Amino acid sequence: MRTPLYEIHSKLRARMTEFAGFEMPVSYAGILEEHRAVRSAAGLFDLSHMGEFELRGPHALELLERALTNSAARLAEGQAQYTLLCLDNGGVIDDLIVYRLGPDQYMLCVNAANISADRERLMELNRGHADFRDASAETALVAIQGPRAAAIMQTVADFPVDAIKKFRAASGTVAGVRSLVARTGYTGEDGFELFVSAPDACNLFEALLEAGREDGMLPCGLGARDTLRMEAGLPLYGHELDRETTPLEAGLSHFVKFGRDFVGAQALTAEMAAGLRKRLVGVRTQDGRSIARQGYPLFRDGVQVGVVTSGSFAPSFSRPLAMGYVTNNEISQGAEVQVAIRDRKVGAELVALPFYRRAGAGT
Repeated sequence: MRTPLYEIHSKLRARMTEFAGFEMPVSYAGILEEHRAVRSAAGLFDLSHMGEFELRGPHALELLERALTNSAARLAEGQAQYTLLCLDNGGVIDDLIVYRLGPDQYMLCVNAANISADRERLMELNRGHADFRDASAETALVAIQGPRAAAIMQTVADFPVDAIKKFRAASGTVAGVRSLVARTGYTGEDGFELFVSAPDACNLFEALLEAGREDGMLPCGLGARDTLRMEAGLPLYGHELDRETTPLEAGLSHFVKFGRDFVGAQALTAEMAAGLRKRLVGVRTQDGRSIARQGYPLFRDGVQVGVVTSGSFAPSFSRPLAMGYVTNNEISQGAEVQVAIRDRKVGAELVALPFYRRAGAGT
């Protein structure tokens, strides 16, 4: 499949790859340049492969409260919330963002690889009570991320975008395109995600790219998106999250609101009482050169104690960094381990996540 922005990617000579069934740009100028542009100025991303579900009616909130770990009942109109869709055993089907757009109106932004699974699960739990619509095919999503994002956006928006607070959303016109503008992102930087009608995506992308040119904004692909999110300690489904991993193990307990009868609540309550089987940690190879990649096992005193889930060169630190799970709860931050890289074991240290936190970002 291709997003509505495919022709622009071709014109910009992007290097393309298959991702979640879509032909997507890996990079344009290069992953390092794009990563650094987001950290210092701004980057523009095509996220139109993501899925969007619309929920309406008096039973919409009832479905969300049953299906999701976080409590959507806490949302004010125009507010967004990170949350997770779990199995009965607490394993994660997907992580997503819920937007409350009206009194009985919500939108869910879900991962591209999980659109079908999420839809099936929600429809199963809904039993036809809430008005459910999959708007993925008709919706495009463009993200502008970085310290100059708000200033660039304001040059083409007809409303004060900087008035939108973190994890809030507002409707307005950007570059002549009617948009739902959310102050959300997946890079560790300030920025916005713009939901628009698919036919309007090209005009919006090109206008934003032109508006940010003097500020040093670059179009960015999946490569930079991955290095940015990993530095920020943000989980990626299929890496840090899957059906065998719970939100508690992934360090996401803040997004699990107990005292509600959501799917997986009993299993997660029991897990809290019994203790975690594994926990997510940061991994830093001691030589500053070796890259611990997904699937590489972690050892301590000759015994395997974990596995790497994500790892790459981290441009902001000019060295490799990784995330992974350890199963020995006695291993603490600062502990030395070894990561098996091909036919050798390389010394590494367990460190706190996130690796990167922008100045003034808070907790």
